[in-house]
Amino acid sequence: MRDDREMTGARRIYLDNAATTRPTRRVVENIADAQRRLFGNPSSPHAFGPPAKRALEDAREFLRGTLAAHQVVFTSGGSEADYLGIVGAGATRPPGRVLMGKSDHPALLRCDTLLARYRHKVTELPVTSEGDIAPETLFDALGKDVQVVALMHGHNELGTLGKLGELVELTRRAAPEAHIHVDLVQTYGKLPFDFDTFDVDSVAISGHKFHGPRGAGLLALTAGAKVAPLQLAGGQEHGLRGGTENVPGAVGLAVAAEEALTHMAENEAHMRNLCERVFEIVVENLPEAERLGHPTRRLPHILSMRVPGVVGETLMTRCDSRGVAFSIGSACHTAEDPKAEPKKKSRTPNKPDNHVLAAIGMDQRQAREVVRLSFSSETREDDAEEAAEIVVDEALRVLAPVSQPRKRLSDQGQAR
Repeated sequence: MRDDREMTGARRIYLDNAATTRPTRRVVENIADAQRRLFGNPSSPHAFGPPAKRALEDAREFLRGTLAAHQVVFTSGGSEADYLGIVGAGATRPPGRVLMGKSDHPALLRCDTLLARYRHKVTELPVTSEGDIAPETLFDALGKDVQVVALMHGHNELGTLGKLGELVELTRRAAPEAHIHVDLVQTYGKLPFDFDTFDVDSVAISGHKFHGPRGAGLLALTAGAKVAPLQLAGGQEHGLRGGTENVPGAVGLAVAAEEALTHMAENEAHMRNLCERVFEIVVENLPEAERLGHPTRRLPHILSMRVPGVVGETLMTRCDSRGVAFSIGSACHTAEDPKAEPKKKSRTPNKPDNHVLAAIGMDQRQAREVVRLSFSSETREDDAEEAAEIVVDEALRVLAPVSQPRKRLSDQGQAR
């Protein structure tokens, strides 16, 4: 995706779409229209209230239909939706265990403090080297005392798709009364999902991950799901989330969903092609580079890779100075492990700060060599190839300050 001097005066290539995406023009236009035209409080009885209320409910009904859900609760984003789905479910249940993976997003892992208020204990399950929970691992942990199982459909850093169908089936067999919550933040709008296909109770979605607005997300629920509110306030959102509703955000969320779902198949193929093409260029010039995550079960837009001998942060900074933006992990990470005490300084020797890379068995050195490039439907193929060339060039400069010959696209006759 080219910003074409919109922000910095120089053309830049943005490859950090797993962190956030640029809203489409249609999304921005609809949000702006709603801000001006539908500014009334949806709860107001006078003439300015009903139009805002209708727009809110129209957006809700459309989004509900995309998931075959019974109910949709608008939230401020994916993290709040995860909290409401996991902690809200725990609040309605007797004390027990809550299961999730060691490599899960902090939005899941950090629910432990709130869950402790309801006397629930979080059990973090070991994950595979690809970052997902193995069915046998989940099966061994399940029991009738399990009240909530939290699962990630697609991993935000590694790109691995979990075996959702198998994990859900095992849970229903061994802990039939457990509430199953799924984080759909990286998959909604990119891969098919609905409640008719997967027997889960709630899912979390964030608008800014699929070219929608920031500050707008949702929790979708089935008819049998029981969730307690974490924020009462005025009792909006069917009593599950108090506070004046974000009508423009709901409108923008629905527009972004419509665009993403209408073009889902072609967008998926486009992003998969970009991931494969970029890694192909990288590995041709840096043969020791390795792609992380599962080799086949993976999200279409995330390329997580390790370049041995090259510090990821150094590579990211050098490429950023040449107009290519990507990340070294989740933008939601702090410098500390999400489970560590804020002021705790002692760490396990050789353990990475990044809890995801620690969970899949990497040591500090290996973890420092990881970068994540993520694409969108707006990413152009020539931009992706140019970015790959710059990544290779900067990596080689780090590995060998004295320049050495390498394969270029023009040399290979592969320029597209």
